[in-house]
Amino acid sequence: MGFSEKIEEMAVRKERERGRKDMEKLFIYLENCEIEGFKDVLTEIKDLKKSELYEKIINAVTVDRLDPEQNRKFTFEEGSQVRLLKAARGVLSFGGLLTNIFSSSIISLRDVTLIHVYLESIYYVESGKPLKWDDSLNVYFSGLDEHIVFALDKFDEVYLEDLPEPTPEYFEAIKKVRWKDRKTKKFYAALTELMQETTNLVLNYPNLDVWIKRISEYKAIEDLFILTIAGCSAVNDGRLEIEAEDVVMAYKTFFKLIKTDVTKYKAIPERVQGIDGYRGNVKHEGYLVCESCGGYYELQSGESPEDFSDVCECGGELLYKMSLEE
Repeated sequence: MGFSEKIEEMAVRKERERGRKDMEKLFIYLENCEIEGFKDVLTEIKDLKKSELYEKIINAVTVDRLDPEQNRKFTFEEGSQVRLLKAARGVLSFGGLLTNIFSSSIISLRDVTLIHVYLESIYYVESGKPLKWDDSLNVYFSGLDEHIVFALDKFDEVYLEDLPEPTPEYFEAIKKVRWKDRKTKKFYAALTELMQETTNLVLNYPNLDVWIKRISEYKAIEDLFILTIAGCSAVNDGRLEIEAEDVVMAYKTFFKLIKTDVTKYKAIPERVQGIDGYRGNVKHEGYLVCESCGGYYELQSGESPEDFSDVCECGGELLYKMSLEE
């Protein structure tokens, strides 16, 4: 090992030791917080240290998640059909440095779009492959974004028809949300710092180049996602001030979301009828027939042969047939 490699190794060891001490201090501070549900959040954070899933989520957020052969992207008009974004657009400022200077709102339209960034990333991890056009439609038009905003950590326990419809009035309230006090903001900052140290630990304290290119980008997105959900928690409870309980709720929602198989949420046909390329607009007739055992599956409306494996449960090859007589 050369001299420069030894210096780098010593620096990494020193950084790990500093990180370990910082995490211990943060845990001591946070463990004294008597907030309902917070102990569960600390347990989740501790579990992240040995979580392969969290590392996959970090990587997914910072890469191109779309299939390179899929050139189709949403037009402005199509994106405007996403009910959550449609209600927020024109009410919340777009976000960014200049916008934030001239706006007193702590949550922007760009922050709301991060809900879909996370949904895309989790979908990408769960499916194990880049997103195709139908996958993107599922992410944006399944209504899961509304489940998260209005039901928070119970997003998978409610029916969409039982949730309120996104309205400009709702986002007018989001626009006015503020921190309750400095103590609450300090609590949020401490959790943010703890998650930062956890991210470094999970990624084995990457070098500066990796940190700048990937980790800083990921952490900014994660922090704003948590802040947005905390704001939704406050407004859902009829308040315009974010309390410590809202921050805890946002983290509980986040941890539950990243462990959920979001690929089971499909685009609602009524919401995508005007979008070109939606396969639900076309009735796919035909069968997947096994050459070995003769078993078959009849494709349902909106399904395509590409949605299924080409191998039968018996090990035989599945072939697409327009009819059983073919």
